[in-house]
Amino acid sequence: MNVLIISRCTKNAHDESCRIIDQFAERTGDAAWQTIITLEGVSTLRKLLRKTARRNTAVACHWLKKNGQTELLWIVGNLRRFNAQGRVPTNRTTLDVLKNGGEHCWNSAESIALLAAIAGLFHDFGKAGMSFQETLNQKSKYTCQPYRHEWISVRLFQAFVGEQTDEQWLASLEHLNAADEKGILKALKMDSPERSCSPFSTLPPLAKSVAWLILSHHRLPQSHSAPPQLMYCEGWIERQLNADWNSLNHIPTEKHDWKERDFKNVWKFPGYTPLRSKIWREKARQISKRIKNLPGLQHYGTLDNLFTLHLARMSLMLADHVYSSLPPYLGWQDDTCQTWANSDRQTGQLKQKLDEHNIGVAHHALLMGRSLPTLRRTLPAIARHKTFCERAKDPRFHWQNKAWDVALSLRERSAEQGFFGINMASTGCGKTFANARIMYALADEQEGCRFSVALGLRTLTLQTGQALQSRLGLDDDTLAVVTGSAAVRELYRGNEGVDTSSASDEAFFASHHYVHYEGAMGSGVAQQWLAKEPALNRLVSAPVLVTTVDHLMPATEGVRGGRQIPAMLRLLTSDLVLDEPDDFDIDDLHALCRLVNWAGMLGSRVLLSSATLPPALTEALFEAYRNGRKAWQVACGISDKPVNICCAWFDEYGAQSQDVTDEIRFCQVHNEFVTQRVKRLADQPCLRPGKLAAVGLHSTSSSDVVSAVAMTLHQQMYELHQLHHSTHQNGKTVSFGLIRLANINPLVAVAQALMALPSPEKSRIHYCVYHSQHPLAVRSFIEKRLDSAFTRHDPEQIWQLPEVQQALTTPEQHHLFVVLGTSVLEVGRDFDADWGIIEPSSMRSLIQFAGRIQRHRQQVPECENLVILERNVRALRGETVAYCRPGFETERHLLPHHDLNELLSEEGYRTLNAIPRIVEGLPGNALAALEHARLRAALLNGGDKSEAVAASWWRLPLTWNGELQRRTPFRHSSPQASFFLSMEEEDDTPEFSLMQENGVLKPAERFREQLLSMADGVDAWFAIDYAEVLQTLADAKQMELNAVSRRYGEITLRVSKGGETEQWLYHPVLGVFREFR
Repeated sequence: MNVLIISRCTKNAHDESCRIIDQFAERTGDAAWQTIITLEGVSTLRKLLRKTARRNTAVACHWLKKNGQTELLWIVGNLRRFNAQGRVPTNRTTLDVLKNGGEHCWNSAESIALLAAIAGLFHDFGKAGMSFQETLNQKSKYTCQPYRHEWISVRLFQAFVGEQTDEQWLASLEHLNAADEKGILKALKMDSPERSCSPFSTLPPLAKSVAWLILSHHRLPQSHSAPPQLMYCEGWIERQLNADWNSLNHIPTEKHDWKERDFKNVWKFPGYTPLRSKIWREKARQISKRIKNLPGLQHYGTLDNLFTLHLARMSLMLADHVYSSLPPYLGWQDDTCQTWANSDRQTGQLKQKLDEHNIGVAHHALLMGRSLPTLRRTLPAIARHKTFCERAKDPRFHWQNKAWDVALSLRERSAEQGFFGINMASTGCGKTFANARIMYALADEQEGCRFSVALGLRTLTLQTGQALQSRLGLDDDTLAVVTGSAAVRELYRGNEGVDTSSASDEAFFASHHYVHYEGAMGSGVAQQWLAKEPALNRLVSAPVLVTTVDHLMPATEGVRGGRQIPAMLRLLTSDLVLDEPDDFDIDDLHALCRLVNWAGMLGSRVLLSSATLPPALTEALFEAYRNGRKAWQVACGISDKPVNICCAWFDEYGAQSQDVTDEIRFCQVHNEFVTQRVKRLADQPCLRPGKLAAVGLHSTSSSDVVSAVAMTLHQQMYELHQLHHSTHQNGKTVSFGLIRLANINPLVAVAQALMALPSPEKSRIHYCVYHSQHPLAVRSFIEKRLDSAFTRHDPEQIWQLPEVQQALTTPEQHHLFVVLGTSVLEVGRDFDADWGIIEPSSMRSLIQFAGRIQRHRQQVPECENLVILERNVRALRGETVAYCRPGFETERHLLPHHDLNELLSEEGYRTLNAIPRIVEGLPGNALAALEHARLRAALLNGGDKSEAVAASWWRLPLTWNGELQRRTPFRHSSPQASFFLSMEEEDDTPEFSLMQENGVLKPAERFREQLLSMADGVDAWFAIDYAEVLQTLADAKQMELNAVSRRYGEITLRVSKGGETEQWLYHPVLGVFREFR
């Protein structure tokens, strides 16, 4: 192809881009090149330019076609230096322009910066106390103080404000002198174990916000003693908040047997506070002067302005983190200040003086707050993506063109009004790619598109990320994939016990979570700080991010440390696609609603994507988004306008949009859309006719249940193979089937029992055990093999698979390739199986699993290709609560029966589609009725006022504290621990290890190898050699073997209470599991 390359780079970027382009093309001018090159060469050039792109980079590449026309291929760098067609302006003017690129719609931007700066001035005043200084100088036998430094800082700030109004104390910042310290210390209210009251009860409105920022700059306040009553939450901050809401350090323990002297020393300041520092007072005077020119501060700076408040907190925390990591700056140190703020983590030497630290944090917080409105503009984005713009030609995907047209029509309005979309297209219709096209159509073409795809999986493997990347048609310089799991466990670590760390210089990102992204980084002020955190920088910079929702959840769930900062920055600078949001456990949906509320508050567009979205969940998420958007409008100075959200609905039958002002109207439009969808779904051909299978049981013991289930599965899979298989030209038959059980331990027990059963005559069964408890590298390897086997767009392609070709050379006539898996089969896998067998858990799992049969080929079968066990394993064991974990049954919400013959009508299992999930009140389906009732009660309409429903987050004033996160935590019902199957050298035996806080691996003693025996006519689908899997990855990634095992050898295991000493069993084919009892 013949290409023309135009550069509009300036300064150093000009020299760098010329150096790169000169290697590919000949110059036709000072800033133009032309050459004949392959498409691969153009792609390589683009990647090299993106890697070195900076603020002043701007390069456009045009394809010169034979008919004389040109087509813009791509632009790297600053999009604003070209128009939409890649043309260069002949002139520029600043005259008569209504809105230039430097303007933004945030009326509260300066208020955010100044609030954070004021809080920064005072945030660590409490460190001047004798107790903290003794600990820092290693002169104390304790590692903490009775009261944390931020609580003492709030008390000092309270004493500084005193009885003054906001106008008075702000003005006094300009006229402070060293003698004022005496009066402040005299007015100081000192807490004791017997007496502690709220410092917020006497403060004026703006001072309350500053005090809250100081108090929360390490963790959100929450009651660590008696849980407060939710019905009185409006009075918590003034009437109930005390020292217990910060920590319980002041309560004596065996480790900290505080004496009366220790409590007195907390409130002594022998080395003086930063108020004595002339340089600190000068900084306070400068900030006060800026405040005089900002009359809107007292309007935007109150506790009920959530957008201003939480972005000011983020600015303060990021500034604290960044400045704590820098070397001391002598220019901000005053000789009169003899107190210290921190010490060097490596050497233990004293580092920054207290006056310097407070000045530095205030300075950086001011800059950070000011940079936030333009942050998105400085980050890489997708613009002019040819594949996204192309019309779909395959008739199955024509609906995507309608979705594109509707989204395009909402582009300008959605930027002003917000966007809440719902994509309910059926499985196998190309929802993933359609979602990307919708987000691209909504984005401003000049600014480009940035969005995050949040998956409901617990763990994202490299293979899943690469499969999504392939489906979206994006390169690794545009799309980032976050691999690793259990990101959320960091949020809850250390919630118990005594607090010792100030956490200002801790890493934001766990070392074993890796962001795969090869593209350019942003170029703004924030990026200069984020550059110290490479993983965080990649996560924020990538135009498209594919991750588990766990890595975005800390935006609201990160009540401690700085864990929420990466997620907050990502939400602030990109739109959000929630993939299969209804797949979460019902207890986790509270946190999901909080996330969507935050996305609305931070100005993001939100798209929900699932074929099985229940009405209660869509209503709750819309209400969450709408209330978040309301806070955004207040921040933009348009609080007088009604909140009028651009809503859109998409499915394979069409697309529609509607501006919606309230929840009632949303429900009406959504119900109309669902009603039309139900009519069309009912007319669809039945691709997955189902039947029930009884399990013959002699007793309820675990061993008998496992044996009976295995016998039933064995019989059913062979019958299904006889009816649904592919026949080779030599007469041999092959079928690919899925068997889904609810939980890992019974799954592995059943798998072992199946492998011990001989296959029928002339048959061979090839088993694969697939669940979440394989090391990441192994799971990715398994997924890669399964993806190739279950991709059936071309039905004849199966004869090219190595395992099938191998099977054809064996004497057996019939070959069954069977995957034994858990719920990981239902979500995120683009499988097309011949048949399936499922243990029932919920209506949603039945529908999702059924969607993995005949997904690509869409061939209507003549008889049943889906078998559902009449009872699940828990019911067979005689448990009272059977359809749970996963499922919706609880002791308070019991099903009348556990036999599906009683729970479902014949039509309910004969034809499985999304109707029972998307419509409430259908007769003859007790499983679906239970799900709808529980969802509505948990999310919107709890029966008791004292119970926390998801909607409490935005209906009540609760975002200033961490109480809801404590009551309804995300994925905390099953605590997890991460282990690593590590290998240092090629000849080493893989060994399970735990990663210590210093990053060193130590052997874990709780694992032993399990033996596996296989009967005649049975084998493993494919051999799994862990060392070989790792070595292949090491070669592909050009990394050392030990580094690969640390990054991809992670395995996350659920840890039950009291099960710390229980043994884990491991076999490469079976994964990690525990004995099923």
